[in-house]
Amino acid sequence: MQTHLPHISTIRRRRILQATGAALATASLGAGYAQTAWPTRPVRLVLPSGAGGGADIFGRPFAEWLGKELGQPVVVENKPGANGVIAHEQVVRQPGDGYHLLVSYAAAILGNKAMNAKIPHDTIADLKPIGLIGGDGGNLLVVNTALPVNNLKDLVAYARSQSGGINYGSWGIGSGGHLVMETLKTQVDITLNHVPYKTVAAISPDVVSGVLPVSTIDAGTPVALIKAGRIRAIAALSPKRLPQLPDVPTLGEQGYPVGFVPWYGLFGPASMSNELVNRLNGLLNRWLVLPDAVAVFEQKQNTPAPTVKSPEAFAAQIQAELPVWRKMMQTAKIEGA
Repeated sequence: MQTHLPHISTIRRRRILQATGAALATASLGAGYAQTAWPTRPVRLVLPSGAGGGADIFGRPFAEWLGKELGQPVVVENKPGANGVIAHEQVVRQPGDGYHLLVSYAAAILGNKAMNAKIPHDTIADLKPIGLIGGDGGNLLVVNTALPVNNLKDLVAYARSQSGGINYGSWGIGSGGHLVMETLKTQVDITLNHVPYKTVAAISPDVVSGVLPVSTIDAGTPVALIKAGRIRAIAALSPKRLPQLPDVPTLGEQGYPVGFVPWYGLFGPASMSNELVNRLNGLLNRWLVLPDAVAVFEQKQNTPAPTVKSPEAFAAQIQAELPVWRKMMQTAKIEGA
């Protein structure tokens, strides 16, 4: 379900959204919540990135806003690594009482599932989708400025000129960045050697220094370095060009269309009730359209704010995208470790 708001004043829009959110919250209060108030203690929001990385950029502002709305602190826990698996493990075994929430992303949910990764949980069955909280954007392909590479064609030519190919980094095996590069390698017949990192924040310094000549990276982290000329962006891994880097063409514009759109989602344990899921979805969707939230995505995350969706629509999106990820994993020849 996609929400389109008419052109109205900010004050009036806020009033409408607040009224709508209140109605959704009231409607979602089933018999269980009539007897037991929620929350009565702090809520934990687990993020799959380190401080200052992808999900942390929007996850912290959302947690701060949500805490004010709920009247209880929402404590952020950064659990990066293993393509989201470490963050997942902090939540999947918890009771579905609303006190443990998770931000995850497409590659962690769909990538791990599609490549049959040997992990201790089922990324789809053990988590309940609440709503989109980030995405509708993409990531970047960046290179060290000493490389004679300004676009994808240059990168292909340079890789072919190097004995043994070139190394590239990503934020983990099965990540969106890993998938893009492995698919590229099979399509244009070049040698690219994957160097997985635990956090996105650790990638930029190595690209700047030349330790890592090429990398995929989230769309927000390296913007300052790119504008300062310390890293060169050669492609946006997204359907459209990114707001802060409008001169960087997409892979599709360079003859390599991306087969997926990265996203971040808000999840809870699988046992979470539909009533609580709907209440959280209403709160999340209220936040996403606030001017301050939109500014976070556009100015700090370098992506548009995500499309507002119901839990059912988000769950349907995940199921619809799984075959696409499986096909891409087969093409890229990526299998679970």
